[in-house]
Amino acid sequence: MAKPYSRRVSGLERYSLVLHGAYRYHVDGILEGTGHVDAAKLQAAVDVAAASNHAIRVRLRGFLGWCKWVDSGRAPLVRQQALSDWDGSSEFNAPFLNERLNPQRAVADVLLVPCRDGHTRIVFRTLHAAIDGRGCIHWMMDVCRVLRGETPMGSDSTLSDFDVQEQYADKIPQEPVTPPAQCIPVLQVAPPEQRKELRYIWRRVVINRDVPQLLTKAAAYLGEWARRREAGDVGFTIPVDYRGFRIQEMGIGNLTGYLRLTVPPGATSRSLMVQLGHRVKAYADCRQFPGIRTLLWIPVWYMLRQLRPEIDKALYTVTPALPTGGVVSMGSLKAELFNFPGFAAERAYGVPGAVGKLNFIFVNYPDHVCAIFSSPAAYNHQGQLDELVNAFQQHFSAGPSS
Repeated sequence: MAKPYSRRVSGLERYSLVLHGAYRYHVDGILEGTGHVDAAKLQAAVDVAAASNHAIRVRLRGFLGWCKWVDSGRAPLVRQQALSDWDGSSEFNAPFLNERLNPQRAVADVLLVPCRDGHTRIVFRTLHAAIDGRGCIHWMMDVCRVLRGETPMGSDSTLSDFDVQEQYADKIPQEPVTPPAQCIPVLQVAPPEQRKELRYIWRRVVINRDVPQLLTKAAAYLGEWARRREAGDVGFTIPVDYRGFRIQEMGIGNLTGYLRLTVPPGATSRSLMVQLGHRVKAYADCRQFPGIRTLLWIPVWYMLRQLRPEIDKALYTVTPALPTGGVVSMGSLKAELFNFPGFAAERAYGVPGAVGKLNFIFVNYPDHVCAIFSSPAAYNHQGQLDELVNAFQQHFSAGPSS
């Protein structure tokens, strides 16, 4: 009898559980299109796709450094929603997105949402501590393959980010110790008396043209926007997908490394591309966070208790604790990859994870870019996030010189 799928929880995944305890920390993928989708047929496809992707069926088991993600044998549940006013461009009219996944019960579910604007939206919710963005896209595509009558690609990888970083540990050069940058935020935060309970908001816009090198162009643009308000250091966290780059293995767990992109005054897309290339060549994405191994042996409840009093300081003041934000490319997709009988896909996109001061993710399509911003609501008390999103859309819709 085959041994059930399991993989150990990495230090970064363990800290993601802490963030999930503080606020819902998901990777939510949204498939938007037109047509009727039968909930029973969708559940049947989810069952088949999950049987080929055991990592989507895991639950958290174990204690401290012995914690593992273990296959429960149960596929994610499809949950039919009532006819909704949600338009898929923000959290407005989408209370069903607020429910927090429980890592000890299930790390994923699927929401089927018929909408009054004529669209059907299918939300593939996953827990970030167990599944990353690329893994979520793979999962969405496999479900659509099954709905088309095709065989799912599947994945049985047990690798985590920790395993990949261990493989490359001897390639990481020694770097001089430098004091951490104290990065300014892109947006002005509300004064303390106007801040309410922590809540993340998001906005999605469509740029109706192709924008090459948007990652570095967006970092330069956001850096300039921040410095219109105040001088200071600007730096963004950039995720690096290990699949097909550091490893030739498809897994849907957390197989992502992170590096810091510094945006000096006057930075251009070209200069940032050069910096990014140097950082990747130096295996910066494989460098483990200081003290990450120690987290394996600290209870999540204790780390959460230590974090809660520091959340406001980290999110709303200039400290070394957090960078300016994160900029994430989800790569290039084609809408037809998500078509199936009775459903015509328009696009798939993700909601940025609820972490940090500002997150920007984008997906390239042949004729447009889907761009999504997320931040704590305290950065939009006077509409400053909305102003940024509108200006960003107009700027990058203007033409090739943008």
